[in-house]
Amino acid sequence: MTSKTEKILVFVVFVICLALRLAFITQKNLWFDEVFSWHLSLDSFYEIIVRTSNDIHPPLFYFALKIWNFVLGDSVASMRLLSALFTSSSVFFLYSISKRYLEPTKAILVILLYSVSPLNLYYGQEVRMAAMNLFLNLGSVYFLLKLMDKPHDYHRIFKEKYAIPFVLFTTGAIFTHYFSFFILAAELLYIIYTYRGNTKQYIAYLYLLFSIGVVYLIWVPELISHFSRGQSWRSPQTLSLVFHEYVNYIRDLNLGLYYYYSNLEIVRYITYFAAIIIFISFAGIIFRRKTQNGSPVLILLVLLVPLILAGLISFRQRIEFYRYLSILVPYISFFIVYGITKWDNKYLTTGIIALLIAVNIYGVNIHYSFGFKNDDYRSLITKINSEFKLGERIYVEPHFNGWVINYYKKQENLQLPNPVYVRYGWNEVLDSISTQKPERFWIVLDYSAVDTTQYHNYINGLMKTFKMNERTTYYLAPTKVELYNFSK
Repeated sequence: MTSKTEKILVFVVFVICLALRLAFITQKNLWFDEVFSWHLSLDSFYEIIVRTSNDIHPPLFYFALKIWNFVLGDSVASMRLLSALFTSSSVFFLYSISKRYLEPTKAILVILLYSVSPLNLYYGQEVRMAAMNLFLNLGSVYFLLKLMDKPHDYHRIFKEKYAIPFVLFTTGAIFTHYFSFFILAAELLYIIYTYRGNTKQYIAYLYLLFSIGVVYLIWVPELISHFSRGQSWRSPQTLSLVFHEYVNYIRDLNLGLYYYYSNLEIVRYITYFAAIIIFISFAGIIFRRKTQNGSPVLILLVLLVPLILAGLISFRQRIEFYRYLSILVPYISFFIVYGITKWDNKYLTTGIIALLIAVNIYGVNIHYSFGFKNDDYRSLITKINSEFKLGERIYVEPHFNGWVINYYKKQENLQLPNPVYVRYGWNEVLDSISTQKPERFWIVLDYSAVDTTQYHNYINGLMKTFKMNERTTYYLAPTKVELYNFSK
């Protein structure tokens, strides 16, 4: 393959990757986590820091989104474009990493498999930090490999071409998502493995890691607070449940997150097939001959360390592998191609990878076949707007789901009042109704909230004082939303 042909093919795969993430980018509703990102981006940089300190994620993504929205606007397409560009641009890092250990043709297969990953597509069309986190971590791995291509004088380490980019990408990653520390841990293990017995090289890389740590000191108190606080709604998992989470992760990688609405029998067989492919790949890595280009130890560590640590964390608090480990899609794509091609059977390689790409395309089709995400308030908002009369009020429980209504109100110029934000529970809803005395008002009860056991009593209490004109139930993922209209 000539250099020109190689560049053309890489660019073609990049275009395919970007096109898939741009296709139907506005098809699905902006669900709550995305609306939370938008709502936070409205604050000042200082307020973002304060509010993320009370949340569970670092602030860098929200900074980036705020700047992006200021320049390009906060439409659904614009905000999701940011994630689409992050996941698509990652193709170039992944190709360069893959070509260190594979022939160009096989490296092309790696990025093609990555590009048609339904799981990566999902997060490439979401206004959250997963895409940015993947890009920054992949860049960190790339620059570390480039940096380690030759020995360094620790006195001049910061003058090396790839040192500053490594520091910037790594620092950016850990300010974007805490799971980036798992990638950093894998990189540290690789440095120890590579330079065992070479004190001067240790010192050089310790300088780089120390500089990252110094910058991160400002966030360490919040890091400790987040880790100690955890998330109360996440329950501990048994060994059996953790094992099933790994199996589900294999399915999610190849089918995305809408498999439940497709043919479940086919899904089951595809999961078996994907698991067998992973087994064959890793068997090839372990038992077949070494390649001339050396072993991809760092890539293996970057894959295994997060997988192992995620499982260990789940014993204490369940985590969604598909979400937090979506950053591993590029490394899994690499090892599948790397492991299968080590069997030195072109028919086996071609057949398996072609089937796997076909499975991923099937998953992509499932993704496009359904036009919703969680908390799809679009039909609810349309109904309120069509029947809304001047002087009416909207009360949302829990209050933060009112941000969804506010977003669509702004984007579609709806003639609705801002929902009244009730921060301390139902009693404030009652106080607001008592104070504002609306002739008619709307109540939105979202059953995806943590505690919904009292919702029935809330409505019965209102019916003692007000007339219920209408009740509509919207069956959404993951549960349902009830819309009530009351009048005096």
